[in-house]
Amino acid sequence: MDSLLAGFHREHPEIPVEVSELSWSDGKTKLMVGFNSETAPDVLELGSDWVAQFSSSGVLAQLDSNAALLQRFSDAPKYSLPSGMWGGHFFAVPWLLDTRVIFVNDDILSLSVNGTKGSQGTQTSQWNWQEMQYIGKPIGVNGPDQHRLYKKFLPYVWSNGGDLFDSVGQPTMNTPQNIEALKFYFGQLDHGTMESQKNLDDAFVRGKLGIWFSGSWLLPRLAKAPFKWHTMTFPGNGNNPGESFAGGEYLAINNNSAMKHEAEIFLEYITQPDNELAFARKVNEYPADVRSQSDTFYLHRREGSVFTEQLQHARMTPVIPQWLDVEGIIEDEVSKALYKKETPEEAMNNMQRRTEELMKNQ
Repeated sequence: MDSLLAGFHREHPEIPVEVSELSWSDGKTKLMVGFNSETAPDVLELGSDWVAQFSSSGVLAQLDSNAALLQRFSDAPKYSLPSGMWGGHFFAVPWLLDTRVIFVNDDILSLSVNGTKGSQGTQTSQWNWQEMQYIGKPIGVNGPDQHRLYKKFLPYVWSNGGDLFDSVGQPTMNTPQNIEALKFYFGQLDHGTMESQKNLDDAFVRGKLGIWFSGSWLLPRLAKAPFKWHTMTFPGNGNNPGESFAGGEYLAINNNSAMKHEAEIFLEYITQPDNELAFARKVNEYPADVRSQSDTFYLHRREGSVFTEQLQHARMTPVIPQWLDVEGIIEDEVSKALYKKETPEEAMNNMQRRTEELMKNQ
């Protein structure tokens, strides 16, 4: 960030920029306090699942009239656009993206999918949930883990043709597709181990798991792994395509900022394709610009082509203001199913009921 700001200062020495850090644990709370006390920053970095809560509250500036920033929206994946919008208007610019893929330990599994073996994510049209379960012994199953469990569960819903909300934002938790997805997720415990993401990451790096669904943060740790491994895109079930979870960082402007013009200039600068790419490479994430996602840095790094391919088949969280509360309900009910306190049917029915009550009361 320091080098990015230095470049901006050289081009715009008249615009001062001060940086304030926000942590994952209390960042959203600090921003909400800042807006309530009228001390929120001029420019904000927001997680993709945070934006709707702010944009729906009227505290973010509309960006519809800025041609340069509208171009940034045009250059980003279509699935990333709804998270930056509200009421048909643009409020937050997609900046960084990342996704998760299947990590495979070849030494444990002696992996052979329909006779095909590879070290760069080789897979066939038969790569599906049954194949993953067959070869995934032991498989890592993310258990209760705040802000993480839902990211592991949602791809099973999407890749089974399901969804948690319909096109107008009404909950559809207890559909047959979603119940089947939870049954499969729960059923993986017959062939694996349940732990937190951190512990399962550690277990895979130590060579203790055959299959694990995780992100690019594992790549540096696996650089000197004493076993053979590769990655594969998340599989679909039946005739449904495999879709992974995509997370994103977005940039927005405080609607009450006294420096909106300067803030737009700053956003235009740091989201320029070359600046965005340089920053993304340094923090080991992907730029939102789809053209930059095929940069040689990503394609030449270990398993880079698999991650780039997965980004073409990924989704983000539903765009509803109550998402963070809904997220808690999802993780609570999935955890109850994992601990056999509820059946998958009961868990999804209760998820539906609790979500309906939440949205009715807010």
